[in-house]
Amino acid sequence: MASGGRVVLVVEDRYAKRALELLLGRRGLHCFMVLHLPVCSAKMTRIVSAHLRSGRRVVILVDAELGRASERERSVREKHRLGGDVEVIAIDPCMEALACTALGLRGCRDKPCNGGPVRAVNEYWRRIHRRDYEKRFLPQLLLEADNAGSLEKVDEFRRLLGAVAKACRQ
Repeated sequence: MASGGRVVLVVEDRYAKRALELLLGRRGLHCFMVLHLPVCSAKMTRIVSAHLRSGRRVVILVDAELGRASERERSVREKHRLGGDVEVIAIDPCMEALACTALGLRGCRDKPCNGGPVRAVNEYWRRIHRRDYEKRFLPQLLLEADNAGSLEKVDEFRRLLGAVAKACRQ
């Protein structure tokens, strides 16, 4: 997206970048840019701070991994000393859980990610595409879940849409 976007989405999953550009663009939201940054890095702190100083809103999307989503959101906020202008959304346990839940598969919130949502997505992927799911297929997977019409029913995706839409209107 254009570098002048009013909203900066920071994602730790490199394949989520393209998926979010497509999914948000489908909804007429074009006031954002997506950055792939390791969430645990000092570089992220510097980049987020620079965008906040320039008047942009920042939304950080992270995997909850093995912990609780609320704890992961709190730890990211504390580590980077993020104020109220930053929305942190932890996906429980990982990005594949969005599609897994939207597609109505089983085990979508099981941890670790490989044993829960990735396993369920792999079974779905084999059935539909006749090959194993690979991480690089994440954009296509999320688009398929969106085409099924259920992605907006997933809490984390709804939170993301709400945060971006609100910032785009400001």
